[in-house]
Amino acid sequence: MSGIEISEEVTESQLEAVCGGAVLLAEAGFFSPIRHTERSNQRLQEALSKNELWLPLCILASQQRHSLVFGNDERHTKLTARLYDQCQDTFTQLGQFLTTNPTINQSLGALPSFEELSTMYHLQADSAFFLLRRKLSDQIKSGIELSADNPQPYIDSAEKTMSVLSVQVKLMYPPKVWDKISPRLFATFWSLSASDIILPKERYKAEIERIEGLIKQVNENDDMAQRRKDKEIERHRDMIAKLQEEQKAQTLNHKLVLARLEAEKDSWFTSSSSKVDAIMQFLQVCIIPRCMFTASDAIYCAKFVDLCHTMQAANFSTLIYFDRIFTDVSHIVTNCTDNEASRYGRFLCETLNGISRWHKDKALYERDCGKSPGFVHIVRNDPSNTEERRLEKYLDYENFRHVCCKWHFKLTKAMVFSFDSKDYSQIRNGLTVLNKILPRFPVVLNLAQALEKRITKVKEEEKAARPDLYALAMGYTAQLNSRRSTFIAEDKFHHVEPKKTASTGGAAANDSTNNSRNSSPATRKDKRAESVKRREDIESEKKRRREDDSKKAMSRQGDDRSKVKEPSPKVKSNGGPRGEAEGDEQKSKMRKK
Repeated sequence: MSGIEISEEVTESQLEAVCGGAVLLAEAGFFSPIRHTERSNQRLQEALSKNELWLPLCILASQQRHSLVFGNDERHTKLTARLYDQCQDTFTQLGQFLTTNPTINQSLGALPSFEELSTMYHLQADSAFFLLRRKLSDQIKSGIELSADNPQPYIDSAEKTMSVLSVQVKLMYPPKVWDKISPRLFATFWSLSASDIILPKERYKAEIERIEGLIKQVNENDDMAQRRKDKEIERHRDMIAKLQEEQKAQTLNHKLVLARLEAEKDSWFTSSSSKVDAIMQFLQVCIIPRCMFTASDAIYCAKFVDLCHTMQAANFSTLIYFDRIFTDVSHIVTNCTDNEASRYGRFLCETLNGISRWHKDKALYERDCGKSPGFVHIVRNDPSNTEERRLEKYLDYENFRHVCCKWHFKLTKAMVFSFDSKDYSQIRNGLTVLNKILPRFPVVLNLAQALEKRITKVKEEEKAARPDLYALAMGYTAQLNSRRSTFIAEDKFHHVEPKKTASTGGAAANDSTNNSRNSSPATRKDKRAESVKRREDIESEKKRRREDDSKKAMSRQGDDRSKVKEPSPKVKSNGGPRGEAEGDEQKSKMRKK
């Protein structure tokens, strides 16, 4: 009815359209144009706005999504995950319908504040900000003149709105959370949308060119009446004008948002906590919850971190952030539903996309990361300096390639762990994530072979037991085989040090072998003769020792024979009662002994 489609299998061009305005979203963001459902769309607007049902429906959908997990302990995990995804899709579809329709969009100002939604209606941060995002944006822009040349009025208005919101968000988490990240970072991160920090210029250009092509086709169609031609051409030209106007508005909004972020970036991460603790808290309350909300939010999270690195936000370590992302993959994949695993895989793919660009181009890495504070990996105090100035060592390009290989290995290990668990959800989520990151992973040949071996085992075990997992494994294997020509050896991905021998003797033997190969023929002949003579001396020494041992053994046997006592003469005496009695007595003593 609404004309808004919810699907995880969206194309890259559709994702770019979602990051644009409402006009671009309506034209290129869905598989079928919204104009085909205009009548049903209008009726739905009237039904929701007549009795103000849109707000209760949104709140109930969000509450139902959260309560599904804890409602029934006897419900199967697979069914619970499916119901959760359906409830999430319905809530997202309803929210997008409200923000893209001007009739209901005017009523969004009546939404409760964040404090009321979170405390009174018990909405999570992702649901509450999803409903409030358009209201907050309009509240910042109201009453000021927007100009790219003078962004200060916009920055002041955003400061006023965010100050109030920062006080409200403190009630959601205990005070120890705000010791590591600031409430301003939390409020700013959740209040912005993908269209605020991403400007899809190429998508606007492609859509305008597509519509111009439609105009050309209408002009060349001789079977169409002239009146209908004029009507179609006018409709297409109006759409081009709307797209161009929206692109200008999006460009202005993008510049103002970047100026606002530049002004407040140094207050996001507190200096009182360590960088590791700050990154962990940022991932826990911001990145991980939002990257699983929608596909566009997954792209937004990766882009927001890229902005933190580009703007060089204070106390933000890009290196630690990437390391934690690829270290905790197995724990996150275990707790995902099917759709959440798809969005999380899209987020990982976008993250790997930025890393691979730096990995391939040394000049680009030196420009973006060579002197960036986000890539400092050693910080020390100079003992010779009384001012205790910090010495910072930046990660060079070759070491960055080593770290990239380590991250790829961790990702492979996490996927193998999921396949070896025998758990349905872990295997399914692992295959879903691998399908989404296939354009960027795997790259190293031996890691791809390890994954292929584990997936082959999954196919053999699940063919009869769980056919849906078997179908997923077969589909991924086919796609993996199609990219086999792009895999590279590990020594081409990063510099691999030659393996050292276990003992020094082995190293000396290798050195002597290498030296003998590099020496002249005469020298090699002399060395062979010396080696033969040495072996003959060793054999003769062994033979002499064996002869000495045999002589010693013979002498020991002779001494043993001489020590044997002769029988007593009393035993040998002829008959007689006395001799026989003594002999019997000797025999009894021997038996007792």
